[in-house]
Amino acid sequence: MDTEAQVYEDPYRDLTQPQMLKLMTLARIQQSLISGEMTAEEEENLQQRAAAIAEDLRSEGLDANWILAQRAVVAARRRHAALATNSELEGHQVEITGYLLNATSLDTGESVTYLVPSRGVCMHLPAPPPNQVVLLVIEKMPDPIGPCIAAALRGRLSVEEAQHTIPSADGSTPMWSRWKMDVSEVTTTGNLPAQTPTVDSEHR
Repeated sequence: MDTEAQVYEDPYRDLTQPQMLKLMTLARIQQSLISGEMTAEEEENLQQRAAAIAEDLRSEGLDANWILAQRAVVAARRRHAALATNSELEGHQVEITGYLLNATSLDTGESVTYLVPSRGVCMHLPAPPPNQVVLLVIEKMPDPIGPCIAAALRGRLSVEEAQHTIPSADGSTPMWSRWKMDVSEVTTTGNLPAQTPTVDSEHR
């Protein structure tokens, strides 16, 4: 991922769970008030409840209405952080470790293989952000192979977006990758063999 894109203001990041629950309740109340499908008495009760929640949060140093108004802005920042790739790695030969995820695309029926940063992705954990998912082009799969095998790979990285839906423990999971790697060497049994350092050896 692009590390600079990960630094942004997010007023939701440091909220406690009770504070987040209060904000969610306030947002639902505000949405109900906008709909207008209620009696005058119901509307007054909701307005009083909303004012009480906002005051409660204000006593904790939070401007609830301002934070709720930032939802679209924060969503855009989070999306950018999830998509932005490290331009220094584009087109470079790299060595990288992670976990191989081999599955059948439910969209095309083709076999797809990913490198993901943690074990259990798409079986017990959600898919990582797209800029942390690498779609692999491998001529021959290594042994042993399984649903989530630790691996070390060497190859050329390029920014290329792809989306597939793959089977998961809960049914199906959308996989969105922003990287493609043309793999020249891969091992699932340990580290890659040593090689003569190259200009790209720092990008590992």
